[in-house]
Amino acid sequence: MNLSDLFAMCRQNLLRRKGRTILTMLGVMIGCTAIIIMVSIGVGSSESLEKMLQEMGDLTMIEVYGYGQSALNDDVIDQIRATPGVVAATPKQSCEFGFDMYAGRDQRYRQQWSQTYGMEAAALDDIGYELLEGDYPTADNKTINVIVGQYFAYTFLDTKRPEGQNMIDRYIYDENGELDTENIPDPYFDSMTTPLTMEIYVDENKKITKEIKVVGVMKEDYGKGYETSEGMIMDIGVMQALAKEVAQARGETVKKDADVKYDNASVKVSDISMVAPVQDEIKSLGFDTWSMESIREPMMEETHRQQLMFGGLGAISLFVAAIGIMNTMVMSITERTREIGVMKALGCYVRDIRMIFLLEAGSIGLLGGIAGVIVSFLISVGMNLVSAGALGYIVGIFQGMPLSSLLDLFTQITTPGSRISVIPIWLAFAGLFISMAIGVISGFYPANKAVKIPALEAIRHE
Repeated sequence: MNLSDLFAMCRQNLLRRKGRTILTMLGVMIGCTAIIIMVSIGVGSSESLEKMLQEMGDLTMIEVYGYGQSALNDDVIDQIRATPGVVAATPKQSCEFGFDMYAGRDQRYRQQWSQTYGMEAAALDDIGYELLEGDYPTADNKTINVIVGQYFAYTFLDTKRPEGQNMIDRYIYDENGELDTENIPDPYFDSMTTPLTMEIYVDENKKITKEIKVVGVMKEDYGKGYETSEGMIMDIGVMQALAKEVAQARGETVKKDADVKYDNASVKVSDISMVAPVQDEIKSLGFDTWSMESIREPMMEETHRQQLMFGGLGAISLFVAAIGIMNTMVMSITERTREIGVMKALGCYVRDIRMIFLLEAGSIGLLGGIAGVIVSFLISVGMNLVSAGALGYIVGIFQGMPLSSLLDLFTQITTPGSRISVIPIWLAFAGLFISMAIGVISGFYPANKAVKIPALEAIRHE
């Protein structure tokens, strides 16, 4: 028999007992649907987890701590930069000297404390500090350029107002008790256009005065650090030059460049998958590290365990379907014993007889799998619509809500991280392949039983 003859006979035999074939396919469909939906819920949980962690902070950032026996210096920073997968690395040094900041005419506005860091200006863009306006600072010692946090100006006090009324309160709450970020009052001045003066303490009677120019305003991102909210960043070379000037003014020993050690370092890697190996490499140099991976890894492991558990529950349904296929094929052989004997008497090859039954079993699995994938997609969409409050949208449309609001519903059910069930392409194909494979495997025993029936005995069978 050629292949077309085998497929034609397979089709004929499946249609001969339509009811039994359809019921067996339904069993496969239910099993396939169960395993796809169960796994899709796990995929949806993983997606939501990734979104939540991204909102908490940059998943590709690693913080390196300089305390301990090893010295975090420029040589170590260069070693970290050379590590495969590292996009950027910069020391992050907190300010070692105290100062006051002034703004406005006659130094009317005063800030007595600011979270100030020195970092390599050239690395700030690669590290991921997002600017709302302006540009990144330069490494020019002549002009002290800085970038400030989104709410930096709100930290200044008005020295001409009485205490308790000398500061702009940016924490405004709406009638529901939630923070109102749309109606925040303006600060006393604009950081980008108002010159700033830094007065550095040397001793009780002496100060060093420096003019500060704000060249950029950072978007608030606590994943990067509190400095993005109310702090300030300058080039680390500029900060070191200021520290040397202050030390000389105090009569202290000025550190040589080779002796400078840093509190921390920020490292940006190319992908989430590179976080763990880069962390291991940095730890081998003798430094402690922290990244979102320390939170993400155990949470993802728990999610994967849930996926395995859900998949196992679905696999039970598919196992039951496999038994159904095997039972159907065994019954089919019993009914077609005489037919098998005739085929053998006519000289059909044993492999052709085996192939007929394997094709029938595989076809039942394939058709059941296709139906299962289609039903799974429908169930998944239904689950996401219910979780997005589709019923409320429908009621709202009847009550006069514009049809354009359905676009919001569509956006919600297609946005990664907001869906309960997610069926990626690989999962759909996996469900289809597993269903077909289950069918073929289930058909092996009946097929082998069919080819072992003696021809004469089969012909005499009533």
